[in-house]
Amino acid sequence: MNHLGSNHRLTPSVMTDEQHELERCKQEIERLKQLVVRLSEIALRNVVKSAQSGRNVPECLSDPPKS
Repeated sequence: MNHLGSNHRLTPSVMTDEQHELERCKQEIERLKQLVVRLSEIALRNVVKSAQSGRNVPECLSDPPKS
């Protein structure tokens, strides 16, 4: 039987500073991903509202391309 795998499992109390920092960074990345999703949803809703009401459409989006 190979016991190496079980010997390398670290409990939170035995984690090194680098492991704590890595875990904190992973959690922060997850939080930022959630914020990006929420911000994207808000921005998309605003674009749809503006398009439906016909106002606040930037000139570059409302005019056909000039050739």
